This record gives sequence, C-alpha cells and structure tokens, in this order.
Amino acid sequence: MKIVIGSNHLGENFAKQLADTFPNVQFIPAYDEAAQVKAAAGAEVFFGWPSRQAFLAGKNLRWIHCPGMGIDRIVAVREIVDSDVLVTNAPGSHVIPMADWTLAVMLALAHNLQQSVRDQDARKWRTAAYAGKIIELAGMRLGIYGLGAIGRAVAVRAAGFGMEIRAVDPGPSEIPECVSECWSPDRLDDLARWSQWLVVTAPIKPETSKKITKARLKLMPRGSYVIVASRGGIVDEAALAEELASGHLAGAALDATETEPLPLTSPLWSLPSVILTPHASALSPQLYEGRRRIFIESLKRYLKGDQPLHICDKRSGF
Repeated sequence: MKIVIGSNHLGENFAKQLADTFPNVQFIPAYDEAAQVKAAAGAEVFFGWPSRQAFLAGKNLRWIHCPGMGIDRIVAVREIVDSDVLVTNAPGSHVIPMADWTLAVMLALAHNLQQSVRDQDARKWRTAAYAGKIIELAGMRLGIYGLGAIGRAVAVRAAGFGMEIRAVDPGPSEIPECVSECWSPDRLDDLARWSQWLVVTAPIKPETSKKITKARLKLMPRGSYVIVASRGGIVDEAALAEELASGHLAGAALDATETEPLPLTSPLWSLPSVILTPHASALSPQLYEGRRRIFIESLKRYLKGDQPLHICDKRSGF
C-alpha cells in the first residue's frame, strides 16, 4: 500500500516513525503541491490537506486523514465532498491547550497585561495608570458561540472563576451544568446582547461564516470583550477593529483570523486593546503526540479492514 505524507505538521521524523511501525507500507513524504500531485498517483491514503490537483491525480485514493481538527480546507474541494473517499480528522488533543489559551487571554485582558509588558519593555513603573482598570471575572457574563469540546472546556474553566455562562449551539451533544442556558442559533442576537465576554469556539462553515457581524458587535454591552479561539471568518474583523477603536468594545484576542497570516494592513495589529497569537494556541507537545497516536491507531484499523477512527461528515464540514 502507498500512502502520501502530504504534511510535516507532526514533525519531519513522523514519516520515518510510520515506516518503522508499518514496514510493509510505502510512505512517500510530499510537502509541496507538485510533489503531492506526483505521489498521489497510485496512492490509497493521503495524510494531510490535498489540493484539488493532488486529489484528482489520486485516482485510487480511499481515505484522506486531516492531521488536525478542522477539515474546511479539505471539503473546500468539491470533488472530495462528492466522492466516496473517507475523510477523518484528529479531534480531542487540541481541547486542553485551546481552552487554557482562552482563559489566559481573558485574564490578560482583564488585568491589562499587554500594557504591563509594554511598560516593562520601557522600564516604566506606573501603578496609578492601572488604578481602577483591573477587571474581576467573577460575576461577569460569558457567552460561548459553539458548545463543542472546546466550548465546554472553556465553560468549565470559566465557571471556576465564578462567571455566569450561556451558549449558542445548533445541537450540543452535552451541556455542562455550569452553562445556565444553551440557545439555538436564531438567538445569537440575544447572546450578543447578554455577553460581556463573547468567546468564539464554533467551526467555520456556511452556517457560521461572518455570523458575528458589526450589528451583533454593536449589540454587545459597552466595554465588552471578544475572544476568537477556533477559526477566523466567523467574526467580521473590520467591524471588530472599528468597534474597538471607537471604545464600544474594550478588548479582543484572536488566535485565528480570516486570512493567515493576518495582513499587515489590518488595524488589529496596532490596536493596544488587542492580543494576537499566530494560530498557535493548541500547539503543545501533548497535541502533537495525541495526533500521532490517532493516525497510527486509525492506520492499524484500516490495514485490518476496519474503518479508521473519527470519520467526518463531509457535507456538514466536521
């Protein structure tokens, strides 16, 4: 069997680890599109995010494994969606670090730590500048858009800080006790009106794209905060920058943006009330090891004739 390793996301040595574990399987590293198109011919499995051309070249493909959680780049290829090729992903290992990041940036914004770092760099000791400007999370209202695994983990952590929590999700598989209400998506306006902190943990798909509009940001209470943890393209970033600059919103943190890297022309770069991280919130050693284990276990199952783990619904996008 021939398998294309189309991504070095799990490390340059992962292909060798696979070859040592499965000596009867041919693994072909191919990290650019030209190499992937060539390697896909005759391959049965593709590990990574195949381009349309690579997929079309893989006439014998039966299974595409996404090394991460989001399969949006894969299902953007219409031919993949319309085919009978299985698509799997690697859920779970990203949840803890992403939920931790969310609370970390909330606390950083609440304590104005981004200004503290700037003062430290400038060797300034300005106690009076912070007087009355530190926010306590206890008793504040947290709205979560997307109550999947990440959203639930955020809720549990936020509850530990004494926050009141509500959410919007079209069909949550589980609602933690700390979430007082979980509304359907037609109540997203209500969530915006209620939330002093709005955390975005929804997947990006047609139903969520651009749903946090300028109008919804304006519905939020003055002095509120927006945290984008999952995917860019859900929050209108131009509108977010405008509402931050106007003072209607007090701050924001984004680990994902609609275009990555974030264009240098974006005003989000220079707003002092914004924390930007480069889509890196989940990248712990445990995440990488967890994702390696998922693919190895799935491949063992596949080679025995069983279905791999975590089969996705290509039309739903997750």
